[in-house]
Amino acid sequence: MAITTIVMDVYKPGSELKNKVVDISDSFNARVGDNQVRLVIKYVERGIVERMEQEQLTPFMMGWVGQPDEEQKVTAETGIAVSYHGSTNDIIGGGKVRMDLPGTMFPQEGMFYGFFGLENSSGKRVTTNNVIFKIENNNPDMYVDTLPFRTELQKLLDEAVAKSKTTFGDISNAWEALKKEIEDALAKGNTDIDSYLSRLKLAEERLEQYEKDLAAGKAVSQADLDSTLADFKSNIQSGIDEINDFNESIKNLSVTDVDGGIPNYMKETLESAQAGIDKSKFNLVFATDYHYDIGSTYNPFGGDSVDNMQEMWEAGLRKVLNATSLSNADAVVFNGDNVDEPSVNDHKLEKIMMTKEMKDFFKTASSSANIPAFILKGNHDQNYHHATDYKLPDSVITDKEFEQIYQDSVADLGEVRSGNSNYFYKDFPEKKIRLIGLDSYDLPEGANADGTPKFNRFLISGFQQAQLNWLANTALQVAKGTTVIIAMHHPVDGTLATADNASKVINHDVLQQILNDFAGGKTNSVSGKNSDVPVNINYTFSGAGTIAAVLSGHYHIDGNNTMNGINYIQTRCSLTTGDNVIKKKRWDYFGTALEDAFDIVSIDTTAKTVDLKRIGAGSEDTRYATRHFNY
Repeated sequence: MAITTIVMDVYKPGSELKNKVVDISDSFNARVGDNQVRLVIKYVERGIVERMEQEQLTPFMMGWVGQPDEEQKVTAETGIAVSYHGSTNDIIGGGKVRMDLPGTMFPQEGMFYGFFGLENSSGKRVTTNNVIFKIENNNPDMYVDTLPFRTELQKLLDEAVAKSKTTFGDISNAWEALKKEIEDALAKGNTDIDSYLSRLKLAEERLEQYEKDLAAGKAVSQADLDSTLADFKSNIQSGIDEINDFNESIKNLSVTDVDGGIPNYMKETLESAQAGIDKSKFNLVFATDYHYDIGSTYNPFGGDSVDNMQEMWEAGLRKVLNATSLSNADAVVFNGDNVDEPSVNDHKLEKIMMTKEMKDFFKTASSSANIPAFILKGNHDQNYHHATDYKLPDSVITDKEFEQIYQDSVADLGEVRSGNSNYFYKDFPEKKIRLIGLDSYDLPEGANADGTPKFNRFLISGFQQAQLNWLANTALQVAKGTTVIIAMHHPVDGTLATADNASKVINHDVLQQILNDFAGGKTNSVSGKNSDVPVNINYTFSGAGTIAAVLSGHYHIDGNNTMNGINYIQTRCSLTTGDNVIKKKRWDYFGTALEDAFDIVSIDTTAKTVDLKRIGAGSEDTRYATRHFNY
């Protein structure tokens, strides 16, 4: 049977979808007694892909199988209750789950009536609209019923609301109290469990009899009423307790697998790279420009596109696992443009989507790595845009928001930062290495008179006083014999590329002067040229420093240049769709061991050499497969 993904929206709106039924029988078949029947569901919410890994959500499926009633529903009275509760192993990434349903889900002929959903150990539970499909011996059908799904507690609340409006004496007040109890239960869980429905049924029957008695003019004692309502409360609470006990039994697992994990076609390459790492040297996995994006079909080169363009953009999250799998290295740096700004013509929604992308990227990188994993900022990482009148300040991810996302998602790795800055340094004393990461989009926030951002970080790279002073007077103040390696998204202007306008590279000249003076062991006082980003720094380097390399990305190309004894080295993009070296040819690499692109940077502090080994695109070309530099 072909595996077809069925898209289910957990957002349950009102009447606009009422009575709409989608026939997907060509995609899914079920027969009595079928076992290990594969069902692939993609969960979205208002069109946005659900990220199960972030909240440890696992799939489940509940309902009844039997003969439908006159309303084309199967209930506990006419069917057999069935349920499936999955695990994190069912998650294949991109909002998708792959459930291999057991034979118990198809116990008899008839129709399945129920719902799909996601749940976690913290009690969160989201469900789809009702789902129905036929279970036959041949040619079964499956439909999606888009009537909003009502859990049993919600149904009970509906009934309580209706009954609270009746006029027969104190029962109205009693039902109002019950309504409040049910609302509290819904607030805690908003869920249902088959196991306590039967217990509710007896209390329901008693209340129905009381209503009949009232209608016939028979008296109903307050004691009887109180007893029945107490039964309701007890059964509801008992059900909630069972839910909580069940949720507690589910283990919390770290995010270590995305979109099916590392593909088989990558494993031989990665295993070879892992085995080839010389642990006597300092080894840095340097990966840049993933541009992970949800739902993008953008063709950066124009002209004819390909059908799997969206899949290539979304693979950016999965490819993180390639870099983090190389645990023989000392550290990994994800060098910016880790995510790409969505384009759905709704600025607030774009910010929400990008925030979700960023959280997922950070969490995947941090929790899948067994070595320190550092994440730097690129010009695409804060939801700016190429036109300043397109993204207003309230549509971009602010520095404070970025810092919070980072803190919530990435473990403390013992690095030194200035407060919660994106720039840092980390010492590896046994290798006599200091790794420095710089924020090359460090510019003042705020708006112009027309409301547009004062600095559009999509177009402008820059450094402020605080970071440059920290670099000169903290990060570069190293012990004698320490070798420095620096990573930053945008290359230092004038080294690998020169901007066509000085206003697009603010205080890059100050940065380069600091690096030159560190290498030369000089004392200096340097000032910037941009009055909107003023810089004036005094520093002293007591002896000549050693910089093995300054690593960058941004331009999606490979390059290198040595200036004043400093190696400036550039690595092309992990993004399959945007390779500026081989352009559209890179698209053909998708689904092969060449689909990714990153470097293992090895520094020999005794021989004073830097060697880069390419994993993925470029490894097939002698110009980029291995690169060697002295320092």
